[in-house]
Amino acid sequence: MSKIIVLDELTACQIAAGEVIERPASVVKELVENSIDAGASTIHVEIRAGGIKYIRVTDNGCGFEADDAIIAFDKHATSKIRNSEDLDRVTTLGFRGEALASIAAVSDVELLSKTREARSGIYVHIKGCEVVETGERGAAAGSVITVRDIFYNTPARYKFLKKDSTEASYIADIVQKLAIANPDISFRLVSNGNEVFRTPGNGDLKSVIFSIFGKDTAASVLPVKYEQDGYALTGFAGIRDAVYSNRSRQIFYINGRCVRSKTIASALDEAYKTVTMKNKFPFAVLLLQVPLQKVDVNVHPAKAEVRFSDESAVYKLVYNGLTNALLYDNREADAFVPPPIPEPPAASSFQAPAPARHTLPEIWTRTETVREEREILPAAPSAPAEEPVLPETPETLSVDSFTPEKEEDAQAEQPVLYNSTSVYTDSTIIGQVFDTYILLQYGDEMVMIDQHAAHERIKYEEIKEVLKTPGSAVSPMLVPLTLQLTPAEHMALKTNLGFFEAMGFELEDFGGNTVLIRAVPSILDDSNIEDVILAGLQNKKTEGYTDEEIYTMACKAAVKANKKLSYFEIEELLKRLARLENSGTCPHGRPITVSITKHELERRFKRCL
Repeated sequence: MSKIIVLDELTACQIAAGEVIERPASVVKELVENSIDAGASTIHVEIRAGGIKYIRVTDNGCGFEADDAIIAFDKHATSKIRNSEDLDRVTTLGFRGEALASIAAVSDVELLSKTREARSGIYVHIKGCEVVETGERGAAAGSVITVRDIFYNTPARYKFLKKDSTEASYIADIVQKLAIANPDISFRLVSNGNEVFRTPGNGDLKSVIFSIFGKDTAASVLPVKYEQDGYALTGFAGIRDAVYSNRSRQIFYINGRCVRSKTIASALDEAYKTVTMKNKFPFAVLLLQVPLQKVDVNVHPAKAEVRFSDESAVYKLVYNGLTNALLYDNREADAFVPPPIPEPPAASSFQAPAPARHTLPEIWTRTETVREEREILPAAPSAPAEEPVLPETPETLSVDSFTPEKEEDAQAEQPVLYNSTSVYTDSTIIGQVFDTYILLQYGDEMVMIDQHAAHERIKYEEIKEVLKTPGSAVSPMLVPLTLQLTPAEHMALKTNLGFFEAMGFELEDFGGNTVLIRAVPSILDDSNIEDVILAGLQNKKTEGYTDEEIYTMACKAAVKANKKLSYFEIEELLKRLARLENSGTCPHGRPITVSITKHELERRFKRCL
């Protein structure tokens, strides 16, 4: 008997749908993109229960002809292309003909649509690929698609969905990114009867930025406009208060499609290298127009990644456009030719070129471009630490930090990595080098400590301890700190409010997407609280918290490299390190302490044989 069979139509549809529909946000993305392709000027998205139970997308686009309404739900049915040659000229957001078929395979779908010329609308009801009902109904011009009970017939997918508020935050993120790319369309998102955000649809991108990111961000961005070799760049880039601790507010578009791109991110980093502080990321909404024959959008079903035929041209466009905007405050593009930059390598091994140094006009050398780093090493607790049990000799781990100059030196002593408290309690402080590494003398060894890695480990352990014992010491703020979030970030914060409250934060909604911070955990007294909270919300995919999220928050709370420390601060850091059970590496696994013996130094200086 044959072991190979042909799958039934429903099973095949459900399998195919899994590549396109991952969660309710995927449904919203596909439906809203269809509305945009239909020429809509208003798009209204309404969800309930995070979109799991109910999604409705209403637009005033061209609508479906009666003959097309049912065919549109067939696999690979599309009005966007006619043959494979059209793939090189795709200008629409959708083109594969997979979206409606995939949605109908895993949910209950109703379509009510009318063209402007038709006297009545066409109604189609499909559930699990089966047509339930069709007919004529009264309708306004445009389309209304209602999706209920996503994954009702695929329980294996349904059980992996998150809480309603988490799924809603994913939807908000998708809709706001589509709104940014289409400022001439008025978007409105409603969740459980409450309006999340609305954009004016007046064609002004800055108005959209104001609606989504708030007035502080909108007041701290520069317009970007640049053309080069048939490529065009527009958008806005941040200065002053529009600089953040992660990349969550850097959004890139290629021909109207939101994408991820290491090439664009690297060019952005290079352009800002002399403008922002290290480990700070400017706000950026960058819209690139790339010749259709030089970009492949048919790389992934979600279309979140594209492939360029000329990575170098894209890199130069972004770098030159941003440099021109930052240094010359939006003079005409041809009034300034940025310094030449080397050709970037192929995409598979892309790395940014060496930084180009510029002489900045006086307005860009002011310290308010980014916030000053705060002092972050609070005084040690008054209670004495428990006396650690010290080994007779420090545990060491060989690291390959030096290359012997001669073959006979191969067995020479190598620097060592410590995981012992005695080095922190029994050393003599020499000072700091490069405002990044603390130097100690420990017996006949020179010890170097990475101050950021050390403090990151301290903060990580402190945050973990606080989460084990909610209600630990908190510090009320004399003046509440105002935190402006995007709609997606605000939803994620509400979903994970218990996590932040367990840490000791006291948060209060202040209307819109604004939050007041009235108290903070004492362990974060001198940290940049906005950075810490945004780090905790970055790429939030689960309720509660994970070690990776605590790593990120500890990193943002820790003292940075290139930060001058006083003798007292160094001494305090060493005392706190000595109390840790694990002081060998930071939470990400980088070494905290490296030592070189006196003998090794003398050998390097040719003072011994």
